[in-house]
Amino acid sequence: MARSTVLTTTLVGMALILGGCATNSPDQGDNINYGEFRLGSEHPAVLMLFGQADDAMQAGNWSAALTYLDQARRIEPRNPYVLYRQAKAVSSAGDSTRAKQLLERARVFANEDDDMLNYLLYELEFQL
Repeated sequence: MARSTVLTTTLVGMALILGGCATNSPDQGDNINYGEFRLGSEHPAVLMLFGQADDAMQAGNWSAALTYLDQARRIEPRNPYVLYRQAKAVSSAGDSTRAKQLLERARVFANEDDDMLNYLLYELEFQL
């Protein structure tokens, strides 16, 4: 569980750094909080599976990570955060073609206003 805490802390820190770079002019109606990191779900089972998948990925056990993420996807099949995490795990396992397919699917379900998710998708796509 400590590994997923480190990952979450790293992502939150990255979001805070990005938040410090953001500027909002007074005439823009945006109240975007870049420091707010969304876990990607509010479903307790999905959050638990995310934690287990993170732990498995930290250990290099891609098969177990994908099993946990497949279970999360059965619960929330249109959740772009699940698809993003699957793409990241598949990419780390070395299957860039499947990772690109999962990224495309995640983009279909992603909210265009979710700047953090869109950044994560762009970053992973750039790495492929």
